[in-house]
Amino acid sequence: MCYTRVYILLLTASTFLVSSTNGFLAAPGNNRCRIVTLPHSHPSRFVVVKETGRSATTQLHAHLSPAVNVALISSSVAILSGYHVNLLQKELNEDTKTWRQYQADIREDWARHVRETEGWLYAIQSLRNAITAQTFLASTVLSLLTLITGRMWEILRATSDRWERRLLTVQLANVSMFMLLSAYQFLQGARLMTHAGFMFPVVKDSRVDNIMRKTQNSQWLGLRWMYMSLAPISWVVGGSRAFFIVACLLFLFFRSIDKQPEGLGYEDFQGSNI
Repeated sequence: MCYTRVYILLLTASTFLVSSTNGFLAAPGNNRCRIVTLPHSHPSRFVVVKETGRSATTQLHAHLSPAVNVALISSSVAILSGYHVNLLQKELNEDTKTWRQYQADIREDWARHVRETEGWLYAIQSLRNAITAQTFLASTVLSLLTLITGRMWEILRATSDRWERRLLTVQLANVSMFMLLSAYQFLQGARLMTHAGFMFPVVKDSRVDNIMRKTQNSQWLGLRWMYMSLAPISWVVGGSRAFFIVACLLFLFFRSIDKQPEGLGYEDFQGSNI
């Protein structure tokens, strides 16, 4: 949960930047500074005109060429998608166990242990805590999405350039897709845990074990979509360069948390068949 807290703080900061980028310079009453949007074909997308008395200075924010933008965005998408394709191939290889598989095995063995020892009260308490965590994450993601969507909609309405509006629409669609998929997976995990709680005392076969494995997969996907939503959000805040930088940082972050567990006694745990 430590990584999740850091992510929520980063996401909140990004949301603030999305709102402040369009609001600070053009804030009501700020007659010393105004922002002007130029046509899409212009080398600079925005011109900030700073007025002091009778003199005025103009600051041009450098804008990358369309080819460079396409290259950076394509590279970012390739980095993130290629990493997860490679991760899937590793998981299909029986000689490699990723952290997600380790957690799924533990939940499946935990469900088998509960069924064999009939520790129903312990199981229900554990499931209740897990369901609470899942629903909290889902509601947090949806709340942040509502805030981001509102801020981006204000920027979209204030933009007159046709290509700029299309770009903002694509960015908003990507942010919404990632965060909605995250919330959906969290809610799926909570639904499966609720179902498992009702099945524990009455089902004596391995169906509950399989459901608990699915709950871990849902939680992993919820967190993964939530982490990856930081990439399109950075695209909105800082453009294609920020998108590429965040994609590289996410690549390093995912490598650190998806690697095979070390020093946790995983082989001994599996061998004992708890």
